[in-house]
Amino acid sequence: MRILIIGAGVVGFNLAKELSKEGHDIAIIDQDSEKMRPISDSLDVLAVTGNACLPSVLVKAGIKNAEMVIAVTNSDEINLLVCFLASKFEVAKRFARLRHEEFTEDGHIFRPEELCVDHSINPGQIIVDTITKIIGTPGVVNVAEFANGEILLREFDVPEDAPLAGKKIQEISNISSMDSFLIVAIVREGKLVIPKPEDVIQPKDRIYTIVDKEFLPFLLPMLNKTVEEVQKVVIFGANPVSINLAKVLEETIRDLSIIEASREKAHQAAEVLSKCVVHHGSGTDMNLFNDINMKDADFFLSMSEDDEDNILAALLAKKHGAKRALVITNDPEYLPILDSIGMDITINPRLITVSAILKYLRKGRVMSVFKLIEDAEVMEIGVDAKSSIINKKISKVKFPENAMIGALLRKGDMMVPTGDLEIQAGDSVIVVALPQAIEKIEKLFGSKRNFLPFR
Repeated sequence: MRILIIGAGVVGFNLAKELSKEGHDIAIIDQDSEKMRPISDSLDVLAVTGNACLPSVLVKAGIKNAEMVIAVTNSDEINLLVCFLASKFEVAKRFARLRHEEFTEDGHIFRPEELCVDHSINPGQIIVDTITKIIGTPGVVNVAEFANGEILLREFDVPEDAPLAGKKIQEISNISSMDSFLIVAIVREGKLVIPKPEDVIQPKDRIYTIVDKEFLPFLLPMLNKTVEEVQKVVIFGANPVSINLAKVLEETIRDLSIIEASREKAHQAAEVLSKCVVHHGSGTDMNLFNDINMKDADFFLSMSEDDEDNILAALLAKKHGAKRALVITNDPEYLPILDSIGMDITINPRLITVSAILKYLRKGRVMSVFKLIEDAEVMEIGVDAKSSIINKKISKVKFPENAMIGALLRKGDMMVPTGDLEIQAGDSVIVVALPQAIEKIEKLFGSKRNFLPFR
């Protein structure tokens, strides 16, 4: 497919890298020659330096033959204008990153399609949804959803006193009430493995679980003897995303506050929030931390626009007693550093945007993909009548060693895979796979590779 990407920042670069690697014909436009240089040097794409709002620049980049345009600059206005121009060039599919809620939230004056946008991606809203789910699930460190939210992927750290600690995978599977829950991956000492029946869950493991949405409340006590409700949340940084998050959390969190270094921004936040207490101060003000009783905080959310301030504030909040800390970092280079220093949860808005856009590009049998560490993937695959595994029992399917079926959805019901379960046309299958098993999985489901891994 011929794809034109507008914007060569972290989002545009990662999109160009993934799409070109999958064999698509990629062109990318940006005005900043410094951003374009590493793309020209490292990727097999057409790199055009110029103003993408000018038709002549778009023509130079091949828009007349493009089948898709993806506008991911930092400006909503530029992204919208590019999609409008792309419609005039009769480009079939048009994507735009739109960060202002007037374009994406309920009550907007114009729908995205009225603005010549087929799919709009609002990273801020994705962040709000993700953090809300994390706070609402005690002990979770990452979340994803499949089958329109009916099947949940939840990542947990295993505490020392977890009831599941010391149990074999087989023991857990034999419990009759476990028909809506399965452990599909274990991360131990930084290495991910697909668990075997004889593997034992150990304290300090990080586990990925597939769970039926209705069963989630029953799973939580198995990981934490006492499931404590989040009652106090402190947010660092008053910006549109954190303010929208605070509006959501005001409905459920008893003690909610924001720390903001700018007096003007602090006043603006206070005007639109009804229950949240807004403090004017820095994220490193120890006296302020004492005044707001940081030692009682269940969650500290570092959400300012500055990565370094976010990291330092989170570390100090943890030192002053905050039980868990979440850091927003725009630079993906910080992610491995934050993991190495033991930060509880990290979120990268730019990579979230890449993932959300790639999800829309996956057509055919693979409906969605979630990236784990070490390039492992959780895939939701639709089974059609042409698949080679139709009407076969799972025990008869020659499934790769480094992969497993995590769940099967049939007519809205989740089914944990057993040897006697027969795969039928119309099923959705959740598959967990290490990189070396992906090609074999493609052959099993009777399709060529038509999906892209997250990065």
